Amino acid sequence: MNRPEANGTELSPPTVGAADCGIPRECDRVVPAWVVFVDNAPTGAMFALGTVLMWQVGWAFGAGYLAYCVLAIVAFWGRICPWCHHFGTRACPCGYGVVVPLLFERRTGREFRQVFRANIGIMFPCFFVPPIAGAVLVWPGPTRSLVVILAAFCVIAFAAIPMISRLVGCRGCAIRDQCPWMT
Repeated sequence: MNRPEANGTELSPPTVGAADCGIPRECDRVVPAWVVFVDNAPTGAMFALGTVLMWQVGWAFGAGYLAYCVLAIVAFWGRICPWCHHFGTRACPCGYGVVVPLLFERRTGREFRQVFRANIGIMFPCFFVPPIAGAVLVWPGPTRSLVVILAAFCVIAFAAIPMISRLVGCRGCAIRDQCPWMT
């Protein structure tokens, strides 16, 4: 039987051979599926809107942007997640703690904060290339649909994703003080 936590997550009963994430009581925390969905849905929407914006420049730009986003997520998993205390657990609000061990081995020897800061730039083009392209497209003569797509992208990328991370995904996270995303 699962034990409820004050922040809405559940603690599953300890299992033999449970992961040792280095944080007492956090290794057994199970982030509910709805939190994982809420944490990832805006990123998926941002990628979709960014692809639409880039497609306006040309189909190759749209396809290239979408391919880059997928590869950037996998690179994020490989360069950052193996150092995280949530690796191999269901305590990760993004759900990466369960997915990443299928592709990558756990790493130790460096502080998570340093690894995160050194590698987060992988994601910057996903956030910044579409608004630049959108601004270039809007400059000569904006269309209502293009302005709406550009505005929606910016709201999701620069307001919704940080807000959802702060209020849902990162809320109650035991390694929040080690993560440069929220400190």
